[in-house]
Amino acid sequence: METDNVAVPSGPLRVGVIAGSTRPTRRSPAIAQWVASDSSQPDLRLEVVDLATFNLPMLGEPLAAVFGTYEHDTTRRWAAAIAGYHAYVMVVPEYNASFPAVLKNALDHLYAEWNDKPVAFVGYGMSGGGRAVQQLRQVAEELRMQPVATSLYLSPHQVVDNRYAARAGEAEARAGMLAELARTLRAAPARAGGITR
Repeated sequence: METDNVAVPSGPLRVGVIAGSTRPTRRSPAIAQWVASDSSQPDLRLEVVDLATFNLPMLGEPLAAVFGTYEHDTTRRWAAAIAGYHAYVMVVPEYNASFPAVLKNALDHLYAEWNDKPVAFVGYGMSGGGRAVQQLRQVAEELRMQPVATSLYLSPHQVVDNRYAARAGEAEARAGMLAELARTLRAAPARAGGITR
């Protein structure tokens, strides 16, 4: 990895907590909000990023994202939002042993905006979302992201009235995952809003 002109992060670090589903009955916004409500890492500023608000078409760009030339306003808006974060937490449901196509599409719309940035995963589903996270981790690595080792696996049944009701030990597990994300970010500066390589 290049180390020239690396600006070490200082001040609050912006973390995009991506709600990775757009289904009308989705639970990802409630779980993303629960993740973002954590206050155990005062140097992290956790912000929910709702995929449903971006209305990305299915691979609507004529050129591959690696070229960084975006023709559509929707892509430019998505790129600007993602580029402004230092790291991410992806909240992902498991659909048929994988993660949603809408999240893969959102990831594939960009390339450089993801590079070198730490990412953590929160899976949920009838079996906890582990298979979705496993596959999503491979995609993140291909996008040159830095996945942390710790992930959370939650039950969708804990979402009641659009709020996630954490079970015993889950708040502590969330704090541990975010602590690892913060350590990874501090150790390997990412490219985002003011952080350059």
